[in-house]
Amino acid sequence: MILFALGCMTVLGAGAVTYAYLTDDDVKQNEIRAAENKVHIEEEFKPPEDPQPGDVIVKKPWVVNDSKIPVYVRIRVHFSDLRGESQCEPLQIHRKWSRQEDGYYYYDNALAAGEKTEPLFERIQLKPDLIKEEICPFDLIVYTESVQAYGFTNAETAFAALDGGKE
Repeated sequence: MILFALGCMTVLGAGAVTYAYLTDDDVKQNEIRAAENKVHIEEEFKPPEDPQPGDVIVKKPWVVNDSKIPVYVRIRVHFSDLRGESQCEPLQIHRKWSRQEDGYYYYDNALAAGEKTEPLFERIQLKPDLIKEEICPFDLIVYTESVQAYGFTNAETAFAALDGGKE
């Protein structure tokens, strides 16, 4: 009888070990969060009340990274009116920005969370040989885009990936 009890306990023990081995599981929960990529343009701008030939208009646009991640930024600038553009001297672009073939100015460095770029330019200058009565009003439109910096070595490759691999 003792032998029978020991045999049953052995069979049950082996069965329990086998069941535990075959049914063991381990669970890991992976949490994935999407990072928000958000920037905005700030500027110092002092429009003239009565523009004169040769006037220097203070306009300093820069980009601020509102994200919690580093981003690359680019800016496109265009005049609302071709006559307005022809009235102005070429913009003097800050050395940390470089114009690429796509027409955008790319900031040389990734912008950390909360950081701001150097101003793209600091002034607009009306040509000195203009005739006062022919000066027409215009807007200088500044548009920016950003892309996360993780996984990219520079702004050009990051935006090329964003644009579908076109460089």
